[in-house]
Amino acid sequence: MKFIQYNLAGKVVEQYSCDFDQLKANLIGEKVRVTMDNGKICVGFWDTFLGQGKVQTAEISQYDLDEKTSKLRSFNSIVTFFPTSRIAKLEAILHSNPRWGTGPTNKFEFSKPVKIDPELDPFKNWPIKITPSQSS
Repeated sequence: MKFIQYNLAGKVVEQYSCDFDQLKANLIGEKVRVTMDNGKICVGFWDTFLGQGKVQTAEISQYDLDEKTSKLRSFNSIVTFFPTSRIAKLEAILHSNPRWGTGPTNKFEFSKPVKIDPELDPFKNWPIKITPSQSS
């Protein structure tokens, strides 16, 4: 299997070939594009936890979403299951889950990096621990 991981802008961050069980990345929640050995392609968000023994079946989910308005139709998700032994290529986009600030979409698209407004940061006024070496 070929594995490729991109950043939000589409630059390759990591790429290697391995058996599925040797995958080093933690993909939970990331946008993925899975290409099966028969050429079928499936896009969605990775929902399979890796690291607890041999994984036979993987699943990805999609939002029940109106792509034109980016509004959810329902809180249901569309889940696709597929055998890990048939994966020929697995591509992932780091920090691509809308929880990280990207727009909600079921498409495998690159975007601009998310910029956080420091004025909206909920932690901006939290106290900072000062060590003895910093106080002098």
